[in-house]
Amino acid sequence: MRSLILLLLSCVTALLLKTDSALSDAGTPSHPALAALPANMVWAWERPEDLRWLPDDVGVAYVASTIMLRGEEALVHPRTAQLLVREATPLVPVLHVDASWRLPPALSEQQTSRIAQELLRVAQRGNRHVVQLDFEVRRSQRPFLAATISAIRSRLDPSIALSVTALASWCLDDTWMQGSAADEIVPMAFRMGQEEQALRRRLAQQQGFKPAYCRSAVGFATDEPILNLRNKRRYYFSPTAWTADKWQATPHPLQTNATLSQPQFLTASQ
Repeated sequence: MRSLILLLLSCVTALLLKTDSALSDAGTPSHPALAALPANMVWAWERPEDLRWLPDDVGVAYVASTIMLRGEEALVHPRTAQLLVREATPLVPVLHVDASWRLPPALSEQQTSRIAQELLRVAQRGNRHVVQLDFEVRRSQRPFLAATISAIRSRLDPSIALSVTALASWCLDDTWMQGSAADEIVPMAFRMGQEEQALRRRLAQQQGFKPAYCRSAVGFATDEPILNLRNKRRYYFSPTAWTADKWQATPHPLQTNATLSQPQFLTASQ
């Protein structure tokens, strides 16, 4: 009996080690909706954008709404800038959340509820069952963000994947987001502060982010050198309006030579 127990323990241990190794290599298993999302996505910020020229295999994550947390308030500002895309373009709505510096937010349950409510609303404006939360917080605000992500995930339809952006430092030594309720975490490998050059060298040396939950996606900016990381999905931010020439000049994985057809146009506004 003792030999059998030891054998079973050895098998379980081997299985756990194998699973952990697979996660380290491939990243956290994807939500089905994320698995169907394109490998290349452009971020469309709150400004007029005409993206009808995008190749068929490139998606758009666009700011659908913004919330400003100020004191006890959670002020909602739906998108007003025009966004033009082709009807077949994969669309992921993004909820951007800012916290006031002049009047720090109370970080109340009511504000969490308002964020979750607005994210559930904009989630219906996509066409790929994926929604994204963009919320950079200070160290003292991390528990609020973690609680907000959990609240959103518990209220969101299970068929809809929740993607969350993250500072690059949160996926290096400061791995406080481990165990997050998000289905995808997108570390932003740009605008990394005073230690940016050191962080870039480190990411290049270790070939990307080590935590498994930070290896499925990554964000880059077109006005900074783009690192050759192995994340399965890449989001690209441009500080100015996108153009076809800018996209062609941006290093990204090879795409299919899809011929752009002339389908109906879709306007995403609010």
